[in-house]
Amino acid sequence: PRSTAGSAGMRKAIHRRIIALRNTVWYRHRVAARLAVVAVAVLVVYVAAFRGSPEPSRRTRAQIVDRVQRLSRLNKAARKLTNSLRKSLAHAKARLASPPSPSPPDDVISQPLSQQENFRQGVLPVPPLPLGGDRWDGRVNKVGGRDPEKLEAIRGAFRLAWGGYSKYCYGEDELRPLSRTCSNWVHMGLTLIDSLDTLWIMGLKDEFHKAKRWVANELPVAPNEKVSFFESTIRVTGGLLSAYELSGDPVFLEKATQIQANLDQAFQDTEIGMPVSEINLKTGEGSLPGWTGKSLILSEIGTNAVEMLKLSQHTKKMEFANYAERVIDFLDQLETPVKGLYPSLISPKNGRPTSRRVSFGGMGDSWYEYLLKSWLLSSRQVDKYKRMYVETLQAIKTNMIKKSNGRIYLPTMEGTFTTRLMEHLVCFMPGLIALGSAEGVNQGRSAEDLRLAEELMDTCVEMYDMSESKLAPDSVRFSNQGMVIDKREFRLRPETVESLFYLWRITHKQKYRDAAWMIFQAMDRNCRVAGVGHANVKDVNDPSQKEDRMESFWLAETLKYLFLTFEDDSVIPLNKYVFNTEAHPLEKIPEQEMQVILSSLHGA
Repeated sequence: PRSTAGSAGMRKAIHRRIIALRNTVWYRHRVAARLAVVAVAVLVVYVAAFRGSPEPSRRTRAQIVDRVQRLSRLNKAARKLTNSLRKSLAHAKARLASPPSPSPPDDVISQPLSQQENFRQGVLPVPPLPLGGDRWDGRVNKVGGRDPEKLEAIRGAFRLAWGGYSKYCYGEDELRPLSRTCSNWVHMGLTLIDSLDTLWIMGLKDEFHKAKRWVANELPVAPNEKVSFFESTIRVTGGLLSAYELSGDPVFLEKATQIQANLDQAFQDTEIGMPVSEINLKTGEGSLPGWTGKSLILSEIGTNAVEMLKLSQHTKKMEFANYAERVIDFLDQLETPVKGLYPSLISPKNGRPTSRRVSFGGMGDSWYEYLLKSWLLSSRQVDKYKRMYVETLQAIKTNMIKKSNGRIYLPTMEGTFTTRLMEHLVCFMPGLIALGSAEGVNQGRSAEDLRLAEELMDTCVEMYDMSESKLAPDSVRFSNQGMVIDKREFRLRPETVESLFYLWRITHKQKYRDAAWMIFQAMDRNCRVAGVGHANVKDVNDPSQKEDRMESFWLAETLKYLFLTFEDDSVIPLNKYVFNTEAHPLEKIPEQEMQVILSSLHGA
């Protein structure tokens, strides 16, 4: 209290608080009692249901046990809160009995505890995820140091997934964790290649060197199968290049060069010189998907500059960079209704749009991502990449960003009409915009861009907070009533934690680490398959329903970004590395080496 009058007012406030606390303690006792009654009632109902009937199935017994355990956890939470309220009541009484304390200096005013800090001190049993606006604490942690406890927990989740893959599917593409079987669609040990740099970053060197021996002796560089040009470039070539730069072992560069040379046969199968969707690495036969009407997909043709530039840097073979430049020049000259917004589908015959859909989710996302990242990778030597990215950013602000109940979102657009749908895939955009802001790509508007990134980040975090499991649905819709679930599945996607990683590294606001930790806990709790790994969830409001799939990006992206969020900033620093769209860190190309590449491109 700052005065005698203030002291009297404080005493009245404390009296009111004591009454409120007493009522709350009484209420929590009633809640605990009712929970106990409900638990007994559930058991009685199930016993009555099965009396005289055959023994209930294993699934039914598991459901009974699960419900009882849930009720037990709620009862414990109620007891914990009751105890904390009793302590608060005792503290309030003691404070009422003590004399007023002297006023603090005007320049020293204590800040209220955030909800997350209260949670860590045991005051709140189940905290909400941190959200934006007035629900954020807003304090800045000036030290980007490591958090050993959380790093070990995330490393443990990775070890579980890697262990299951190694046990059941080593050298195959992906593990099906529920059936403990394998799937192959790239036919090049996809999870193993995709996880190489994660193994290195997490310090799992024995596992890394075992995987290196597999790459050296068993990795097929030309399987007689049709594979995705796009996915193979970002996951296989990107993963091998990152492993090469981190370890210095030339076997990774050798394999990456051979595989990408085979993949680049995809450029020969269209009249306009753009790569087809699938290519047989042995025969060179290419194809386009029927579901697109045999059209090219924007993200598939436009996401290769980062990998191609790195290959030209390391091998001095400029044909890789030439292929990437061909695509960028083609799209730069494409006539579109809005400059900077590109159609999702393009004709392979005449290069004209075959769809008016504009998306920063599926079919578009990584093309936009590589505009900024190619500029950063080139050590800012190619103004064209920067110009195209800034055009896109301005077009987003002018034409696509929408607001609903105080939350902004980035929907898809059909022609000039914006939908109310936003995909989880879009949640890489807060991180990308924040990265561009930190790098000063949009001169004079960096602060404005960072605000946009943070507001969009709030929406992506709320996608997790809205479900029963605290997992985000694959897409949401917005209405006058706010945000509602559209596609209910959760696919172990990395986009939100990717953006949280960038926002943490750029701002050092503790709220971003808090959100990342809460999301990791929800993922590990709801997606874990005991002793095997993690699986997709079919319904975020009922995480017991799982899909038999663990995609390679769970190990390559999601767990890596989570790990780096709690690692020291000096590990894979953003001033030195650029992450490709599969989260493979690649060193920025020095200016002199980039000039050699540019000279070749201009000569071509």
